[in-house]
Formats: sequence, structure tokens, C-alpha cells
Amino acid sequence: MKRLWIFAFISVSFLLFACGGSKQMVTGQPSLAADSSAQARTPRYPVKMDSAELLRLEIAHGSFLRALALQSQGEKQLAEQFMQHAYAADPENRFLAFAVLELMEERAAAEALPLAEKAKNLKGKQTSSQFATLARIYRNFSNIDSALVYYKKAMDASEQNLGAIYEYSILLEIAEKTDELQRVYGILLPELGYPQSMLARQVKLLMQAENDSALADLYHDVYEVRGERGFLINYIRILSRNQRYEEALVAVNELRTDPEIADDSLVLASFFTVQKNQQIVMDTLKEAYKRNPSRSDILRMLATLESSAGDNKQAQIHWKRLSEMTPNSAQPFLFLGLHALEAKDSAGALAYLEKANQLDPSASNMQLFQLYAARKEYSKIYGILDSAIFNWNKLQKELLQKDSLDGAFGNLTQALISQELGKNYFKYGLFLQLNANYLSRIPTTAERKDSANALRKKAADFYNKSGEFVEENYFGLFMKASNLLWLNELDSAIVIFKKIFQKFPKEAEAKNHLGYHLVDINRNPEELKWGSELIDEALQMDPKNLAIQDSKAWALYRAGKFSEALTIMESIEKADSLNEEILQDTSWFVHLGAICQALSLKDRAIGYYQKVLELDPANENAKKQIEILRKED
Repeated sequence: MKRLWIFAFISVSFLLFACGGSKQMVTGQPSLAADSSAQARTPRYPVKMDSAELLRLEIAHGSFLRALALQSQGEKQLAEQFMQHAYAADPENRFLAFAVLELMEERAAAEALPLAEKAKNLKGKQTSSQFATLARIYRNFSNIDSALVYYKKAMDASEQNLGAIYEYSILLEIAEKTDELQRVYGILLPELGYPQSMLARQVKLLMQAENDSALADLYHDVYEVRGERGFLINYIRILSRNQRYEEALVAVNELRTDPEIADDSLVLASFFTVQKNQQIVMDTLKEAYKRNPSRSDILRMLATLESSAGDNKQAQIHWKRLSEMTPNSAQPFLFLGLHALEAKDSAGALAYLEKANQLDPSASNMQLFQLYAARKEYSKIYGILDSAIFNWNKLQKELLQKDSLDGAFGNLTQALISQELGKNYFKYGLFLQLNANYLSRIPTTAERKDSANALRKKAADFYNKSGEFVEENYFGLFMKASNLLWLNELDSAIVIFKKIFQKFPKEAEAKNHLGYHLVDINRNPEELKWGSELIDEALQMDPKNLAIQDSKAWALYRAGKFSEALTIMESIEKADSLNEEILQDTSWFVHLGAICQALSLKDRAIGYYQKVLELDPANENAKKQIEILRKED
């Protein structure tokens, strides 16, 4: 019996500490201490248990050891049978239950699920591998929710269980649990050395979540491990986008210490995002250009930055040099033209902008058109626009005949063409209207007035065509409405102005424009009242605007409040902001003359009407009023 007792003790000890512990029949004795000394391994008091208990443990122990031996020999089926014998002999042993489950899970046994339901509730130490085994079994039986729960427990129990964490990530991807997937990738990526496919997926997830902080940290960590500077560049861009400039500058300076990288155009482009210190960008570009005078991309970025920084002299030198390096590029000529405009060199600007338009007809032709308009060369504008509209219409017809442009890409292409057509139709209407305004300018003739009227009708057609292609904006609506006022189509203009007031309620110019017109024509009392109210609203928005003050004075005149009207007009005369443009407007002097005439200030009234005749000798109204005033004497 002594030998049996010793063997039983060894079996119990093994099952307690190697197998994770089994049920014991202990009679109030203290548990064995996990000490490494021989004395500690010897029980101070003998463990008392009956012979049946000892036999059960001996069977469990023997079967367990046999199962391990068979596993090592590749006999998995027999190994599973002996492991089941071990568990049957000690059915409350959590360690043995999971040893059986692992073997069952390998062959996807149907009986694994009921055993898993029991095993997970057994007492004993809970480990990451056990949770992972449960997760795999639930996954195999398509219980995705439970599988996710136990994979999470496996990861939380040990972040070193990479196999289980990777399986968890795959299941999260299937279940579209993106928030948790980001956290899992955050654990896996540094452990696996940032594999490309997983890294790309994490980047996409963080971008979709707009989690710039985590994305910046990821780029920085990958750079630290791989040393690939592209990740550092992305790190700089994200920091700059989030106004973390100090951190961004540290990274930029790290890049600048490497001459090879300092000359890379992608790196240089990233510097532009460091908005708090343009000088670093400028210095880096200059250094890089000195080393690489043939690099047009570096020169282009340097010239662009100099233009934006207001360093016009250096910018012009570099744009000139770039135009020689890339003679078929419109950009250098466009910028040279803009700098010439700023220097009031209209002849030089015209030459550069014409060259830019020749190379690329869409290269900011508004500046060129404005120069042509200033030179009254409207026919050149119409020629360019006719060609542009013809080409865009032709392209649209060709694309409509191609079946290959169905779907999203085709819709996008058609939208871009429509946008360009709309822009060109609007430009055509705009410059037709400006041409008409020039022809109507005092002094004018009946023939010029007729030509102006024809141009305005044509402009109205182009404005309508533009509205078919592009979304209505304030400027487009205002020009369309003001053109209708010139055509005496007041009711049609009012419809558009009401739309402006609804969509753009804070635009004082529109309210003053229609308000003055209603007051001036004085069609009926209701419209006169509405016009006065519109002028008051505009004046409240922009009280220092002299044109709106003039409108207010004219509204008071129409209401018979002549003294109040004159007070406003006299304050305008004394205003520091009174400019030559106002003094060349006959309506200004007509208003003063009429107000003084109503107040019986005859000499002043005659003087103002004479000012009108100086600007417009053919003005019949001024002549008539002077004649009336002189007869009254």
C-alpha cells in the first residue's frame, strides 16, 4: 500500500499542476505551495482520498500521457480517443476538456459544440488558447456572434496569441466590424512587420473613419520600422492638415538633412502643407534647384511659391526660365501674364496671355478677355468662345455615340462637358452685356443704342443656355436679371431678383439694384413702396455705400421728402470716397438737379443740369429742365 500511496500522490500532483487541477477529496488540508525547493514539494500532511478517487485520477493521468505520446507520433485519431478517456475519468477538469476540444476542432467534429458549451463553464485557469478554441468551434458552427466574443477574449487574455488575433481580424472583416478591426490591426501590424495588404487595409479603415491622429501615428511607426520615407511624407501631410505644425516641421527638417530626398518632387510638394513656415519650403526648393537646374518640376514649385508669397521679381525670372524649358506648357505664360497685369504692363500681359491661350484655350482666359474688353476688342473674345463652344459640343456628341462610356465614368465625363459648356455660354453672355454697356455709355447715338439692344437680347439667350448646364449662382442670376432690366423686361427681371433674395438674402447689391429701378421708373405706388424697402434693407447691410445712399435719396425724392433727400446728397458730395466714376455718372447730377429744382433752388438745379450736359450734350431732359427753370425767372 505504501507504494500505491506514493504513486497516487505523484498522479494528483501532476493533474493539479500540469493539467490545471482536478476535483480533490481533501479533508481540510492546506494546498501544496508552488515552491521550487524539495522541502516545499513534500506535503506536510498526507492527502486523504478514497481508493476510487485515486483510481480515477490514475486512469486520467495514464490516458493523458498516452494521448500525448500518440499525438507526437502523428496518431491523432487514437490520441483523441485516449484524451477522451482521460477526460471521462476526470470530467470536471477544464484542462482535459479543452485538450479534447482542440483535437475535435481539428477535424470539425459535430460533438465539439456540446462539449464546448460545458467546458467553457468548468472551473480552472482560463487561457487565451482556450478562448481561441471556443471561438473556432463557434465559427465552424456559424455562430459568428459567439465566435467574435471569444476571439476578443482570447486577444484580451494575451496579445501574443497572434494566430487567434489574425483569425479574429478575418472574422471582423466578414462581419464588417470596422471599429474593432482597426484596434485588432493596431495590435497585429507591428507584430507582423507591417505586411503590405494588411497595412493598406488599415490605412483605408482609418481614412474612412477620418481618424487622422491614428493614421499619422501609423505612418510614423511604419517609417520607424521600414525607413521608407514615403510614410514620413504622408505623416507630414496629415500633421499639417490638422495644424500640428511643430511636429510636422520636425519631420520636414529630418527630410531636409538627406540631399537625395530633398530633391524629390513629392517631398517638396509635401512641404507646401507646412503653412506656418514657408521659408523652409522656399530654402529647400532653392537648394534643390541649385543642385538640379534641369529639374523643371522643382523650378515650377519654386516659381509657384514665389508668386504666392509676392516675390514677383524672382517669380518672373523663374517663370521665364521655365517657359524656355517647357515651351509647350501654358502655365509659365499664364503666370507671366498675371505678373505683367499686376505691374500694369497691359501690352506684355496681353502677349503672355495670348500665348497661354494658344497652348491651352482653357488656361484662365478670363484675364485675357478682360484685356480684350478694355481694348474694346470684343470680336476676339467671341471668336475664342465660338471655337470653345463648338469643340465642347462636338466632344459631347462623340461621347454620346460611344457605348463604352456608360455607367459612372460616362456620367462624370458628361457632367464635366456640361459644366464647361455652361461656363462658356455664361462668359459669352457676360461679354455681350459688357459690350452693350459700352455702346450705351454716354455720349451715345441711336445707332449704338440699337446695337446695344441687339447684343443684350443675344446675351439673354446665352444666359438661358448657361442655366441649362450649370447650377445657378448669385453672379449669374444678377447679371441675367440686370440684363433684363436694360431690355425693359421688368416683370421677368423681378422673377429672377426674387429668386436671388430667397437664395442669397444678404446680397445688398441686388436689393439696391432692383430697389433703385422700381423707384426710378415709379410704375405704381406698390412697387415704389417695395423699392424703397429694398433700398432700406441694402443700406442697413452696407451703410457707407455711396451708390445705395444715392438710391435712398432718390426714393425720398419720389416720396416728396425733398429736404431729407438733399441732406443725403450733400453728405455724399463731401464724402472722401467720392470718386471719378460717380462724378462721370449723369444720373448723379440728374438727381441733384431734380431735388434742388423741387426745393426751388433754381441756380443750383441749373448748375447740376449743366453738369449733365457736359457729360452728355444730347441729353434732352437736362435741356428741357434748364429751359423750364429759366422761364420761371
